Amino acid sequence: MTTAIALVATAIVFNFLFRLYFEDRARSELETYLIQLSGNVSANTAGEVEIIPIPDPRFNQALSGYYWQVQIDRDEPLLSPSFWAAPLELARPQTAGLITYTDVTTGSGDAVAVASWIITMGEDDTRKEVFLAVAIDRADLDMSVARFTTNSVFWLGVLGLFLMIASWFQVRLGLKPLQKIRSEISRVSHTPNGRLSSEYPSEVLPLVEEVNQLLNVNAEALERARSRAGDLAHGLKTPLTIMHGIERKMRRTGNDSLADDLMTEITSIQHIVERELASTRDSHQALLKCDAGPIIDRLHKALGRQPGAEHIKWDIDVPSPLFLPFDEYDLTELLGNLLDNAVKWSDSRISVRGEQDQTQVALCVEDDGPGIPKEEWDAVLARGTRLDPDQPGTGLGLSIAQRMAQAHGCTLSLDHSDLGGVKVCLVLQPAINDAP
Repeated sequence: MTTAIALVATAIVFNFLFRLYFEDRARSELETYLIQLSGNVSANTAGEVEIIPIPDPRFNQALSGYYWQVQIDRDEPLLSPSFWAAPLELARPQTAGLITYTDVTTGSGDAVAVASWIITMGEDDTRKEVFLAVAIDRADLDMSVARFTTNSVFWLGVLGLFLMIASWFQVRLGLKPLQKIRSEISRVSHTPNGRLSSEYPSEVLPLVEEVNQLLNVNAEALERARSRAGDLAHGLKTPLTIMHGIERKMRRTGNDSLADDLMTEITSIQHIVERELASTRDSHQALLKCDAGPIIDRLHKALGRQPGAEHIKWDIDVPSPLFLPFDEYDLTELLGNLLDNAVKWSDSRISVRGEQDQTQVALCVEDDGPGIPKEEWDAVLARGTRLDPDQPGTGLGLSIAQRMAQAHGCTLSLDHSDLGGVKVCLVLQPAINDAP
C-alpha cells in the first residue's frame, strides 16, 4: 500500500516538474522570438514603422502554430503570414518594456501561448507606441506533457509491480523463521517436554530462548500443581470412604432422603477432585452449557431442608431455559456457593432471578440479611476472607465462585439488594451468549 502511494506521489511530482520544464522552455522560446521581432521593427526617416519578418519559415506558413502580431498605437494590428483568422484579443501591458505571458484562443479555436510587450519608437511628435506579440501553438506542448505522463505512468507501474514482487519475496524470506517458530510451537503444544530448536538466525534467537524459558517455568508450575492435586486427592480418599459408610448406614436405618442428599454431595466432591486432577494434567475439555433452572430447583430443595432454614421464603423467577457456559457439576458448585451464602446470612427471604436478552444473560441472588458495606466488597471476594469469624465456613465460597465465573467468560459482581442484604449477580458476556 505504501509503495503504491509513493509511486502515485512520484508520478504526480514528476509530471508537475515536467510541465514546469516545458512551460519554461516555451516562455524562453517566446522571449527569444519576441526580442528578435522587436529588433526587426524600426522607424524610417518619415516616422513610419517598418517590420522585417522573422526568418523562421514557420511564421510564413499558414496555420503553422507560430504567429506574430504588431500593433502601432491604436491602428489595426499587422499579422504574420501564418495567421488564418482574426488577430489575437490581447490585453495591453500596463508597463512598457515588461514582457507579459498569457494563454489565449485564436479565432480558429486553437490554444496558444503568447508573450507580449510594448516598446516605444521615435521622439516627441514622431513618438510611437508599438505593441508586439509572439504566439506558439500549445498543442505540441500539451502533447509532449501527455506523452510524458503516459510513459511515466506505464514505467512507474512496471516499477511498482517489480517492487511489490520484490517486497513479497523479502517479506516471505524475512518471516520464514517466524513461520518455523509457529510450526514448532504447534508441535510443542502437543508434545510433552517439547522445546523450540536453536537453529534460528541471531536476530530471532533471543525470542526462541524466551519462549523456551517460559515453557520451562510453565512445566515446573504444572508439576507442582500435579503434586498438590495428587496429595489432595489422596487426602480426600479416607473422608470420602467414611462418608460412603455413613450413607449406607442411613439407608439401612430408613433415612433414604438424607442418604440421597449425602450421596449427591459425595458425588459432587468426587467430581470436583477428578476435575482438578484432570485440569492439572492439561486436559482441555469442551466448554459445555446447561440450563440453570433445574439446578436452582434442586439446590433450593436441598438447602431449604437444612436446620434453621425452614422459615426462609424463596422467591425464584428464572426463565426456562437459562443457559450458562458451565457443565452441570461446575454450575452446581458455583450456584451452591452463592445460595449457601444467602441461606447463611438471610433473615427470612431469598430471591433468585434470571433474565436474558440480546446483549447478556444475568442470574442474581439476593437476601434480606445484614448486607455488606461497599468498602468490604473487594475483601469478601478475596480468597479466604471472612467478615464474621463466628459464622461457619472457610471464606472461600465467593472467591471460588468468582474464579469459576472468570474462567468461563462471566463476571461476578456485588451490589446492595432491595431486600436489604446482598445482591450477587452472575453475568454472561455477549460473545458466549448462545444456547447449545
